[in-house]
Amino acid sequence: MNRFNWQWWQYFLALAEHGSLSKAAEILLVSQPTLSRQLVAMESKLGQALFDRSTQGLSLTQFGAGFLEQAQEMEATAQRLQRFAQGQENRLVGRLRLSANEMVAQYYLPKILPKFMDQYPEVAVEIEVSNQASNLDKRDADIAIRMFPPTQLDIKARHLFNIPLGFFAHKEYLDTVGRPTTEAELFSCRILGFDRDEQFIKGARSKGWNISKEDFFVRSDFLPMHLEIARNKGGVVVTHKALCFNAGLEELCFDVQLPSLPIYLACHRDVQHNQKIRVMMEFLAEYLEASTQMI
Repeated sequence: MNRFNWQWWQYFLALAEHGSLSKAAEILLVSQPTLSRQLVAMESKLGQALFDRSTQGLSLTQFGAGFLEQAQEMEATAQRLQRFAQGQENRLVGRLRLSANEMVAQYYLPKILPKFMDQYPEVAVEIEVSNQASNLDKRDADIAIRMFPPTQLDIKARHLFNIPLGFFAHKEYLDTVGRPTTEAELFSCRILGFDRDEQFIKGARSKGWNISKEDFFVRSDFLPMHLEIARNKGGVVVTHKALCFNAGLEELCFDVQLPSLPIYLACHRDVQHNQKIRVMMEFLAEYLEASTQMI
């Protein structure tokens, strides 16, 4: 075991997580034959099999399951050390990774990031665009712009502002189908909604609306598409009011009070004093809200 290097631990963790040589190889950016050889070398070094092989993929042996717990502890320790080292960085040079959802990345960040890059020309910005929460523990991102308050104790979060939401459609579409004034009339229109993401359905049901994704005439989890279809007279969208007003859409007014969307900045507490992270957090706190009002 004295030559069981850390790269092997990483290979093992990826294989255990994905249960597939091909998927793990893709994540690790190595070829499948290389990963297969490394797995055989690991098991030879340990003297026991880590995985059972089948046509369905890889499954942990009893020994492998025990080994996984130890490997995960090592990974967590390594990540803490990386975050600690990153948190001591005081130079405004190098890379910074920012996580944002599709709407923020598409419509807000492009308006303000050039100003940040002009102010800090030696800081390179990487942007992860996803509607799913990035893992700040595993350093998937240094800073996350989120629409919900973090619950982990080791995440530092700051509430910035709220984005009002509303129902909107193109005037010409409404001239054709009429302007709904009740819930029943609303759902007789073409509602643009989510596909696999159920956040809107859960929110609607909490208000007593008995709806399912089958009520959506167009379904997509790519949120900017909703707005663009509505802008092209395709139906009713539920999204950020400022974006809809800027797109020239008409708000539907009836007795439905939609909650506002809270905007939070989050980072891991171990890196909160890193100079690059600190200046980006301050920059976003100063300029992000204004970007939601820019035309």
